[in-house]
Amino acid sequence: MIFIRKSFGGKLALIYGLLFISVVAIASFFAFRSVESRALAQLEESMVLQAHLISHLLNPTLFQTEHRPELIKLVRDLGMEAKARLTVIDTSGVVLADSQISADQLEEVENHQWRPEVQAALRGGIGTDIHFSRTVRVKMLYLGIPLETQGAVLGVLRIALPLDSVNTMLRSVAKPLLISASIGILFVLVFSFGLARLISKQIGKLKDAAQRYARGDLTHKVLIHSKDELEILAEAMNQMAGTLRKRIQEVEGERAKFSAVLTNMADGVIAVDARNKILMMNPSAEKIFGVRKEYACERPFIEAIRNKKLDEMLALSIREQRLVSTEIDLPQWGNKNLRVSVLGISRADDRIAGIMVISDISEIRRLENLRKEFVANVSHELRTPLTSLHGFIETLRGGALADSVKSQEFLKMMEEDSNRLTKLIDDLLDLSRVEAEEFVLETKTLSLAEQADKAVAFLNRRFEEKKITLENRIKTDPGINVSADPDGLRQVFVNLLDNAVKFSRENGKIILSAVQEGDWVRVTVEDTGCGIPAGAIPRVFERFFRVDKARSRELGGTGLGLSIVKHIVEAHGGNVSCQSEFGRGSRFAFTLPAVSAK
Repeated sequence: MIFIRKSFGGKLALIYGLLFISVVAIASFFAFRSVESRALAQLEESMVLQAHLISHLLNPTLFQTEHRPELIKLVRDLGMEAKARLTVIDTSGVVLADSQISADQLEEVENHQWRPEVQAALRGGIGTDIHFSRTVRVKMLYLGIPLETQGAVLGVLRIALPLDSVNTMLRSVAKPLLISASIGILFVLVFSFGLARLISKQIGKLKDAAQRYARGDLTHKVLIHSKDELEILAEAMNQMAGTLRKRIQEVEGERAKFSAVLTNMADGVIAVDARNKILMMNPSAEKIFGVRKEYACERPFIEAIRNKKLDEMLALSIREQRLVSTEIDLPQWGNKNLRVSVLGISRADDRIAGIMVISDISEIRRLENLRKEFVANVSHELRTPLTSLHGFIETLRGGALADSVKSQEFLKMMEEDSNRLTKLIDDLLDLSRVEAEEFVLETKTLSLAEQADKAVAFLNRRFEEKKITLENRIKTDPGINVSADPDGLRQVFVNLLDNAVKFSRENGKIILSAVQEGDWVRVTVEDTGCGIPAGAIPRVFERFFRVDKARSRELGGTGLGLSIVKHIVEAHGGNVSCQSEFGRGSRFAFTLPAVSAK
């Protein structure tokens, strides 16, 4: 039963079996009815013949009352001879004689006028009927013929035979028919179940293949060699699996390309549905808004990003199905400047309805501001000495050249402005060189003590003019070697020492020291100068930044020295730092790669 319930072949076998049983049952039913009809017809013919023979023996005079006993005796004798029940009935339906009923009981017999066989006989025909006899308690076949004399019907002769003979004949036919039908049914069931198992096995292969396909295993092939529709179906499934595998590979390839492009895009991308719920966002969008996609996806845009203007842009673009672009500042995300474009592509709830592309232009804006500031600073720095030179030239041309004392004084000032212009241009060229992409370091193994001595010797006159004491502690540790570009390292030392001299008071002190920390050497330049306010320390390495602009310009500073130091040190892979206490001095430090003594 489990096989039948769960197996298509079993169900098919059951259907075949039931169909065959139904056909056999219907055929048997009609065969029985045919045999029964034929047997009854033969029996009726025999009974008609007997009835006619017996009717010739019944003298019409026997119907008279005085001859009634003779009629009863004759009927009883004839019934015994014919082995049938004989009944004589007058035209009013009264039973005059019956071979199986005594004379005393005839009066108790009911009127037979309305019996079908009697009615037919009274009309001059032959009547038949099958019904249960309450007298003898047996189902019988009744046949009635009219008893006539000179064309007038005197009564009815009815002959009745029990149907035992017919039933016996039917049973004799039913037994072999039943045996044959049983054998046929058994054979059909066995054949059907065999065929069902074969079909089930083949369908099982198809089912197994379909389940494998559902699990994603499209490499499996169905092998059926039945030369029928199942083989065609198996081949179709194999072709379908191959086509699906090819299509899936193409889709996965395209998806991988799309995912790689989307993941590595510098611009942020966010996709939303028609209700502004986030469906997808790439890593750049996560970085820009500082939110993880695991949190943002399936949430409303306003809940995940929390920016009303962007949410309204999305809604407008989806509603009007057009491109909406704008630039927006986000102070809450580190003063970011964003260029945002939103395209509405659908209004369907189950599809991507809008795509937002976010470009972080903060760095572009910062560089633009730096460029503007740089141009303004350079213009200002160049204009000041040029204006001064122009004024001195006009003064000299106006007659001051005749005064030798004044002219010498003006010429000295013009020389100082010229030197300042030269220094500014040189610093700009140096800064441009170290910032350029083609700038290449020519690193060598250098003795830090030797490089420090050269820088100190170069600035020795400056130290003497301001009566500054220099404590060179690097000289006491000559074993420290670094990997650096000689010209770059010399410029770092000179810029830091020159800066320390400028902002140190007379009779001040500068300490130059170095210490090796693992794979790096940290060099420190410490002075006892005026120091730097705490708020200005983070900006001291910016181009043209001056803590005290008037004093710095008076001392000949261009505002580029520390920026050049920062770029050179970072080009070596190191870093620079500044510590200062306003009014008490500053400490500048930088690191360079160390070289082992070996």
